Amino acid sequence: MTKLITAWALAALLSAVLAYKIMTPKQAPPAAKTQFSLASVQIAIESQFETVDHLQANEFMAMDKASVLLFDTRPMAEYKVSHIDGALQLDPNISAAKFAQLYGEKAAGKTLVFYCSVGHRSSGVAARAAEQLPEAGAIYNLRGGIFGWHNEGRPVVNAGGTTDNVHPYNKEWGQLVTRQDRLSYE
Repeated sequence: MTKLITAWALAALLSAVLAYKIMTPKQAPPAAKTQFSLASVQIAIESQFETVDHLQANEFMAMDKASVLLFDTRPMAEYKVSHIDGALQLDPNISAAKFAQLYGEKAAGKTLVFYCSVGHRSSGVAARAAEQLPEAGAIYNLRGGIFGWHNEGRPVVNAGGTTDNVHPYNKEWGQLVTRQDRLSYE
């Protein structure tokens, strides 16, 4: 049953993505627009990464930040536009062994929270970290990533301080950001 749901969720996501790649937003039928949403993307991500626990933003906000390591798994160019305050930038392609080498001692007994734009890259890193660091506390992916965080009006920062901008990853995925006037590639 789970594999059937996973296959259905991924097929729905793929259909929505293809509709956006083939058609411009003005040409896309209303059904295609509603299928490609942050919620539908999250369903597909959670189906693909069943072993990863996904954390709501309000649950993260309630945590004692002294016991949390927060990782932004987007490339540096995206991180520089904005990130969640306190997040450490982490290469999304980092191997589990390299992650353990860099953060293993710091992770002991800590809660690890990973995020990216929508949660796909960060779920992969979270899964690899969980396999490599059994001594870490809980390991989570932030549901909805920085897009969900930003859409909820939560604060983001860059080297200059608080900002309202967010990197869209690309034009198609940037459609998931509700405040389109705040998209920035630099």
